[in-house]
Amino acid sequence: MARFRETGRASFVRPVRDGATADFANEIEFHLFEVNPALGLESISPMTCSLDRPDPTRALQIALIMSFVGGFLDAYSYMGWGGVFAGAQSVNIIVAAIAVAQGDWLAATRHLPSIAAFCTGVVTAGSLKTPRMASLPFRLDIAVLALEATILLLIGILSPLLSASPATAVMAFAAGLQLTYFEHLHDWTYNSTMTTGNLRNLLEALTSMTFNRSTAAMEQTIALSKAIAAFVVGGAIGGMATLQLHGRAICMAVPVLLVGICKLSGL
Repeated sequence: MARFRETGRASFVRPVRDGATADFANEIEFHLFEVNPALGLESISPMTCSLDRPDPTRALQIALIMSFVGGFLDAYSYMGWGGVFAGAQSVNIIVAAIAVAQGDWLAATRHLPSIAAFCTGVVTAGSLKTPRMASLPFRLDIAVLALEATILLLIGILSPLLSASPATAVMAFAAGLQLTYFEHLHDWTYNSTMTTGNLRNLLEALTSMTFNRSTAAMEQTIALSKAIAAFVVGGAIGGMATLQLHGRAICMAVPVLLVGICKLSGL
């Protein structure tokens, strides 16, 4: 197509279906228009091209995997490493505040490495979402899952040699990375390392489904219910595994992350 200034032609993009978005439209229709000062805009030739449509089933599967691992990780870190959570930083902060109020400064400082490492993980994941990082010649989502799987595997293997503070800090970094990089399920945000936000969004969607008869709200209700259930199951299995396997229990989460890598790879 010639440049606009030389020929008076421009291109406009119109979704074929009402309500279609760039992420979910199967087909976008392009029209070429010729600008004539006397006659206005005249359509010359339409053409269509197909866009890749994300697989909603695969997106839900990834969300369930992340939620399961998030629940597993919190149960493991709390039961295996001195009552400190890897993902639920609200609990760490309030427990540390209570310890300060009671004058137990040592107990309060036990939670600080986890909080600081979680923040570092969030910042790291945020930096990976920049346009510059998107131009890298490999899949960042797969790289993030591979890094998390490696971290958890190393913690499991080295658990007899680790003390609580570095172990919980490294797990919190992984949790922050996971939480921030994998935060969308279809058109909605969700939380894979805690359930408060998910529960709120679930109840809002349920209310909208009940009173507004919203199909989208029904889909959101079903998806978030599954994500919360996966988190609960992950927490239960993580707790039972920690009681039996102690520090090495976290190795059980690694194959789950590998399944997530396979799903992202389209296998």
